[in-house]
Amino acid sequence: MFSSRAKTSLSKVRTELHPASCRPFSRAVAILARAPIAGKTKTRLIPRLGPSGAANFQAALISDTLRKLRSLRRAAIPYLFFSGKRSSSFPTDKTCTVMRQRGADLGERLSHAFRLLLRRHTAVVIIGADSPLLSARILRQAIQELRSCEAVLGPSTDGGYYLIGLRRFRSGMLAGVRWGTAHAFRDTLRRLLHHNLCCSILPPVADVDRPRDLLQLQGELRENPDARRLAPATWRFLWDLK
Repeated sequence: MFSSRAKTSLSKVRTELHPASCRPFSRAVAILARAPIAGKTKTRLIPRLGPSGAANFQAALISDTLRKLRSLRRAAIPYLFFSGKRSSSFPTDKTCTVMRQRGADLGERLSHAFRLLLRRHTAVVIIGADSPLLSARILRQAIQELRSCEAVLGPSTDGGYYLIGLRRFRSGMLAGVRWGTAHAFRDTLRRLLHHNLCCSILPPVADVDRPRDLLQLQGELRENPDARRLAPATWRFLWDLK
C-alpha cells in the first residue's frame, strides 16, 4: 500500500524553507515516550502483563529505542522527551539529552518538540518507542529523505505512524489530527500537504499497543534472529514471561 520512497505534493511550487536551512545540515532524532510507571503506561496491555509488567515492557521498549539512536550518533543528535514521573526504572543514556514533554495531547507535544528542536537543527525526526522492529536503517533513510523533502512519515500498520520528520514547522500544522485512531496517518499527511510540504513515505512498521500485537511480536522474535537483534531488551522481557 505504501511505497518506501513515494513522494507527494499538492503543488509543484515549494514554499520557502525554514531559516535554519541556511546553516549546515544538522539533524536530530527524538523519542517521545511515557515514563515506565506501573498503571500509567501501556494500559491496554495491563490485562495481559499486569501493571508492573506493562511498565517493565515499556522500559524495555525505550531501552531498545535508545540503543538504535546510539548507532546513529554520527548522523544525528539524540533526544528523549518523556511524560510522567521519572524513576529509577527509567532507561537513560548519557549521550542523549532528556527533556520533559509539553502539551495536552500528542499533537501539542509533537508541536512543542518540533518548535524547540528546529531552533537548533535544520532537520528533526521524532519517533515513539512502540515499534521495536523499527530498524536503524529506516531511521537513516528518514534522515536522508529530509535532505530532499520537507517532511517524512512512517506509517504504522494500525493506521497511525511511528515516525514524523520535518525541516520546518508552523503553528496549526498538526491541528485536527484524530490521534490514537486509524485515521492519524492520513490526517497528518493531509495536513502536511495542505501546508505545501513535499512528503516522503517510509515502509510501514507495526506498533505494539494491544495484546494481539504482543502475540505477533512474540512470534516474530521467536522465529527471526534478525528481529531479536533489533530489540534485545524486549526479547529478554518476553522470554522471561514464559
